[in-house]
Amino acid sequence: MPIQPQGLRKPQTDRNSDQTGFFENDSWFTSDLAPLWLPNQAPAAPAAPAAPPAAATADTSAAIAIYGNFCSVAATVTTTPGTTSGVSSTTSTSTVAATSTTKTPAPAWVNTLTNAQIKADMTAAITNGTVTYAGLLKIFTDIDATLAATKTKLSASQFADLKTIAANLNNGVSTSSYLTYITQAFVNGNAANATWTGGAASSVALGNLASGSTELQFAELIGKWFLGTDLPSSKVILGSTQFSVSYSNSTKPLFSAAGASMNDINQGYLGDCYLLAGLAEVAYKEQSVISSMFTTNGNGSYGVRFYVNGTARYVTVNSALANGGNIFNNGGAAIWASLAEKGYAELQASGVYTGNSINYGNSYTTIGNGGAPEIALEAITGATQITDFRAMGGSWGKVVYNSSFGVTNYTTGNSTSGVLSTIAASLAAGDDVILSSYTNAKDATGKTTLVANHAMSIYGYNSANCMLQIRNPWGSAAGQYWQTTFEVSLATLLAAGDTITIDNVGDAKKLAAATITTSSGLKLTSDVNDLAGAASGFVQAIASLTDGGASNVAFTQGLASQQHTLAMPLAA
Repeated sequence: MPIQPQGLRKPQTDRNSDQTGFFENDSWFTSDLAPLWLPNQAPAAPAAPAAPPAAATADTSAAIAIYGNFCSVAATVTTTPGTTSGVSSTTSTSTVAATSTTKTPAPAWVNTLTNAQIKADMTAAITNGTVTYAGLLKIFTDIDATLAATKTKLSASQFADLKTIAANLNNGVSTSSYLTYITQAFVNGNAANATWTGGAASSVALGNLASGSTELQFAELIGKWFLGTDLPSSKVILGSTQFSVSYSNSTKPLFSAAGASMNDINQGYLGDCYLLAGLAEVAYKEQSVISSMFTTNGNGSYGVRFYVNGTARYVTVNSALANGGNIFNNGGAAIWASLAEKGYAELQASGVYTGNSINYGNSYTTIGNGGAPEIALEAITGATQITDFRAMGGSWGKVVYNSSFGVTNYTTGNSTSGVLSTIAASLAAGDDVILSSYTNAKDATGKTTLVANHAMSIYGYNSANCMLQIRNPWGSAAGQYWQTTFEVSLATLLAAGDTITIDNVGDAKKLAAATITTSSGLKLTSDVNDLAGAASGFVQAIASLTDGGASNVAFTQGLASQQHTLAMPLAA
């Protein structure tokens, strides 16, 4: 069964149990902010979530219990009143010209294309043996222009030529994984094609490309996969609160001169700490993993790569940000984190990959009501193994997942000293480490450190005092009442019933020695400790729910003829 996000706990009646629900009388939700979020509208009950597209493949992670790793939202939000959007929800298919100084002979399959214009454009799209983004885009926009000028629909011969192109992008030529993926999604179909949102309040039906597709459908599919104009919904529902955003283009660069930084993460008005804590951690540990997520197309759009169950998937985003980038993550001088956040919302159009059951498709609502750090960390890094250390009274339980979140191993009774040694070694190796906190705490100055139901980065280990170094994804803001970074002992986290999540990115790079960086991004092969082949031998289930103020989760798994039950207490 899927995890239960805090937003389903009747936040209006149980404030202490819900850090992703919002209240107009919260300490940070002051009367001067209320008009910005809820202009002249009463809180509305959430609409029924849209049914997943029929073509969508069932996502195994949605049925895996990643116990209680939810999200708190930053208590200080910097924003400006919404303005008229500078971005139209109607797709524009302006052509980006393919440029080249050296052309290579086209492979034989190009000569089988029957449409003269498509054949000429495909030939021109190949530069030095490589198919370019600009060249592919020109093929599609030229077809769109013809359909618009002649007021016709996509012909069977045109569609057949597009099928030939999609099938041969790496036959006699080289095409990046990003371009191969989005071209095949555009031509051959994808679950995300079921609907078009375009920044509107709700989605409309779109459908896969076919012979007889209209010019509008063709243009919107270009916009979705090549131009990034299928913006997330303008309507956002967080718990019992509903508000709208408008989109305007940001002129900030993708990265600052220093590259991706954890300081680019400053969580705003979304409950997506499970994603942002992972982005901050990875940016701190290895900038190249973050930079490899993005492909710059040269026209204000970017490809963004995520991993789902170990397989790379891509979306295309443009530089239009919700409320100009002032309402959700505020990346300061760069927009990479905001684009990753936006791209993660767009990814949900093809299925929910948050570890949460809330599904509004291509919407910040889908990612903004809490989720699982484990799933988000794998989505960012492509790690082949994720390990959870879960507090179990006086010791730690250890659960190991493969990239499809099948359980491959577990142990109980792990000592704090042993777990601390593992964490320190993982940090030194370059693995990413995330804290799921289930308690509130303050330091001697009265500033908040630990926050209940909130994910944070563990970015370092202080060997002088054996303390873990923590960063809150809330980041920095004027008048903040929390510490952005602080230290805490593992014994404190054990007493609080917390969870530590570790990927194997650093170990995989060292042991497998198979990191391949291309224009499409970074993919890690299985390291020698990956037990993915044994995952099918495990059965997982939730056997109990909450018990008073604490949560006991029984984790049942079968390996060969043995059956084990692992009880995992959670803090309230």
